[in-house]
Amino acid sequence: MDVFFADNLDLLSDFADQSHRLVIFQREEPDDANMFFQSLMKTTFSVFGKLNKATAVDNIRSILEKDIPSEVQRNPFYEVWLNDMADVSSLFCNVEKDDAISIWIGSKRGCKRYHVDIVPQRLLVTYAGLGTEWLPDEAADWKAYSTGEPNEKIIRDPAARQYIGQWDVAIFRGGQHGLLHRTPDEALNGPSVLMRLDNKTFYS
Repeated sequence: MDVFFADNLDLLSDFADQSHRLVIFQREEPDDANMFFQSLMKTTFSVFGKLNKATAVDNIRSILEKDIPSEVQRNPFYEVWLNDMADVSSLFCNVEKDDAISIWIGSKRGCKRYHVDIVPQRLLVTYAGLGTEWLPDEAADWKAYSTGEPNEKIIRDPAARQYIGQWDVAIFRGGQHGLLHRTPDEALNGPSVLMRLDNKTFYS
């Protein structure tokens, strides 16, 4: 099965032991989120680093501090966002069975071609903008993908394309049996805010 929709966040913790390529926990956008991210997306930023489960909020705050305008950091919703990223990061530490992970947060995304990530597993949350586009296995031409063909050849059925929703927490597999996905055109051509989590060695 390509995708499993979890009805609570804890069900994502044992993702490594599941057979799904993609697990999604759907969430509602909080009040005041839209106005905050409209302001944040006026700034182009791309930051990464490592964080520890016990100090996740402070680690994320430090990673973002120099790149986010002070007026944005003074917005009360900034703390809501930091705490949400820390909570999701703590979950991914459980998935990784580790106290430390790698994090990337940015406003520009550039993965135009359908691809599979060369990682065991990856967590994404799109806080603003259109979420990651992915293909169910039966909608993809894997031979076209493996021989370097363009997107038009890779996708068998354009109507089968799926998108991860804003604020949804998504964990998916990479490697040989990974999920075929890309940045949607809307996010390629405009700003968005994405958080990406990987194992602690990713930026080594």
